[in-house]
Amino acid sequence: MIQFSLATDEFGQLQCTLSNGRVTAHATASKVDDALADLAGALENAGGKGVGECFWPRESGAYRWLIRKEGERGRLVVLWSIGTMTGWENVFWAEDEWAPLEQAILSGVRGYAHA
Repeated sequence: MIQFSLATDEFGQLQCTLSNGRVTAHATASKVDDALADLAGALENAGGKGVGECFWPRESGAYRWLIRKEGERGRLVVLWSIGTMTGWENVFWAEDEWAPLEQAILSGVRGYAHA
């Protein structure tokens, strides 16, 4: 099961902690409200169209979130890039049943937005 949590770091940035039981990873965003809205939109697109994507830009690069729904399964991939020349580096990759994955992300976004 994928663990998903959101918090504010010491610099006021949004920090997401992801874990699939074997690997724990972090992704951060400078613009908190934009990042929350973009992630919620990507999740909604994945639920409706099968695929959703968003970006969390930072001063030093960008995180790219890819969410895919295939039947009752879901896949979450988070990539990092510091620029076009370096390409995308895998930060986190996991698969799970769609319902728990969707609920984990929704709960994190809604819980953070109301905190």
